[in-house]
Formats: sequence, structure tokens, C-alpha cells
Amino acid sequence: MTFNKYDVSCKKDHSREVKFSVIIPLYNGASTIEATLDSVIGQTYKDFEIILVNDESPDNVGEIVKKYIIKHPDICFIYIEQPNKGLGGARNTAIRNATGEICSFIDQDDVWYPTKLEIVLKIFEKFTHVSIVCHNSYIRKGGDIVDYCEIVSQNSPLHRDLLFGGNLLGVSATSVKRCVIEDVDFFSEDIQNLHFIEDYDLWMRIALKGYKFYFISDFLSEYILHGANYSTGSAKKLEFMCRGELFVDKKHYQLRVDKLPLDWYRSRIRKANILISYAYKFIPYTRIPVKSVLYFAKAISYDPFLFLRIPIKILRVICRKIIIKRRMKR
Repeated sequence: MTFNKYDVSCKKDHSREVKFSVIIPLYNGASTIEATLDSVIGQTYKDFEIILVNDESPDNVGEIVKKYIIKHPDICFIYIEQPNKGLGGARNTAIRNATGEICSFIDQDDVWYPTKLEIVLKIFEKFTHVSIVCHNSYIRKGGDIVDYCEIVSQNSPLHRDLLFGGNLLGVSATSVKRCVIEDVDFFSEDIQNLHFIEDYDLWMRIALKGYKFYFISDFLSEYILHGANYSTGSAKKLEFMCRGELFVDKKHYQLRVDKLPLDWYRSRIRKANILISYAYKFIPYTRIPVKSVLYFAKAISYDPFLFLRIPIKILRVICRKIIIKRRMKR
């Protein structure tokens, strides 16, 4: 099966390079894509193109997007359909068709605040040595803000922080110079090992090469939780993600040549934290929590002192909820 680029009319000149290429993979996004696109075209900074890649979605998201494009002839769209390659493959197709200097990613069910691109561009212009910019995001569910993703690390390069602290960068909150993505050979398309985790692996490879990161403290986007999220919806998807995180941890731990004496134990703590987080996530998907118990047991095998840190984790969750309530009252 072969798909082609959708022929769209655009008032902008495709022969010149735009500043931003907005990358959006599509798969079962019919119910959310219009709100996402509204948040993009509502940006205060307007020099961008929007590249949407339909990864053989079984729903009618493609028809919705085509109608949306027709309604907005002043916006530069590129719409592509392709056989299913997963998130990494869809994003790579978009990047290879991009003309923008900077690739700014947003998933089909997330939204940006109006000044997102304007603020991100100011960072790139002020700090010309920076290659990747990320900002904080709120997490919304059922119309309410229920959590947030806040970056605390400012280390650059930060391969160690990503390795031992987990994925600090949300995809829809991240913008990267296109030449950097090309230099590290794009997103992985290894669906067997990195499905839903390909972004984490890319950030790690960028960090390993010494490219500079910059974290903005502003909240400039929202990650929307719903039943059809890429990363939720079934125990099978959760298992894919857990295996992917463990795969990335092992791969990048082996790549480090400057290991410190206690890094072996930090790596075990990281594996335990991955497993315990998925033990919790599995609970809603099984009547009898056998899988959760198994993952919890695996976590303890990596870090016997995990029990001592569980009360601290619970306290952190309570504190986060208090912080969210206070922020929403402002």
C-alpha cells in the first residue's frame, strides 16, 4: 500500500525556509485533532508550517484534517499518509519533509498556549548555542488540571540526569533544531524495543553528543489525559512502555564511558523506580492485581531499600496535589 503527500494550496512560499516546522503524527485522533490545530494556528508567532503524518489511522482523522486545511488557506499545511510505522516513523517522515529550522512537536491530543512559539524562539535567538528547548506543562483530565510536568534540572549536557532521573522532556513541550535531529539519525523506528519511548531515546542520544538543552520555567502547554492516549488505554501498551524504558536504561548505561563508582547502584534504583511506577499503572487494568504484584517484586529485587522510599513518594504526591490546587486558585 502506497500513500502520497496530500496536495494542499498554501499562500505561503514553500520555496523559502520557515522558522518552525510543527510536527504532528496522526493515529486515532479524530476527536481531538481540531482542538490541537486550533492551539497551533492561534500562536502569536506566525512563521511556521504544520506537517501532519497520518500513520494509517483506522479512524477518519484524515478526512477531518483535510477539511480543516481547506478552511484555513492562509496556513501552510503539509499532510502526508503512509503505511503504519509507529510514532517514530511518523515523526521522521514529517521531519524529512520539513523546511523549518526548528522542529516543534505536538501530539494530536495536546494543546499549546498562544505564546509558546514566541517564547521558545526568543530562547533560541538569545542563546545561539542551545539546540533543544523544553518548557513545563500542565496535565488536564476531564476539564480539570490534575497534575503538572515541571523540569528541575538545568544541567547541560544532561545525559546522566536523563539516564538516572528518567524522561524530563514532554514531546509536546519540546523544540529541536532540525540539523541536530538529522545529526543523531532521527527518532528510532524500532517498534519492538522502543514503541512509545522513542522520544526518550532521542533526547538521550542528543544529550550524549553534548548538544545544549535549555529549560523554560513557564507552563506553555497542556497534556490531555483521556482513554485514547498513545501511552494509555491497555495493559499491553504499558508493558511495551515499561520494556522500552528498561531497554533505554540498559542501552545508555552501557554507552557511558565515564561511569562513577556508585553508578551501578543508581542504575538499579532507576530500574526499580521504572518497575514500581508501572506496578501502580497496571492496577486499573486487572481485576486481580497479579501483574502489579509481579512488577513490585521485580522492583524490590533491584532495590531492597525501595520500601523506605515509598512514604517519601507518597508525601511528594500529596504535596503536588496541594501545589496544583494553589496554582489553580491564582
